[in-house]
Amino acid sequence: MTDVVEEYEHNCRIVREHIEGEEDRFHYEGPLGRVKSFYSLDKARLYADVHTVTGGFREEKTGERGIPPAVARAREDVVMAYLVSNPTMGMKWVARAYDLPEEQVRSYVELVQNRATEMRGGETDDDE
Repeated sequence: MTDVVEEYEHNCRIVREHIEGEEDRFHYEGPLGRVKSFYSLDKARLYADVHTVTGGFREEKTGERGIPPAVARAREDVVMAYLVSNPTMGMKWVARAYDLPEEQVRSYVELVQNRATEMRGGETDDDE
């Protein structure tokens, strides 16, 4: 069973999939269907934020730890946010990879989240 958690422009959304006896999964979906799946709603939302600030991107042929060209061309904070959103990575992984304190990576991620919120017209969960 699935339910829509959030909807975004361009027919994109995050849906929660309930699977009996397993952890819920969150799927970022686009107009052509499922794009990426997560066990964390926060990572799914961050992935949606990166999609928003880059104007969208495609991940085909980027490999498990590759970066899509549209993300790679973006500012460093966007690249870091994309990597943090990856199900096999996270804040600690990115901080070690960039040799930065976790708090600095967290600040970069927040910049991307704030920019995405502004681009969406300032809507946040707190506005509901």
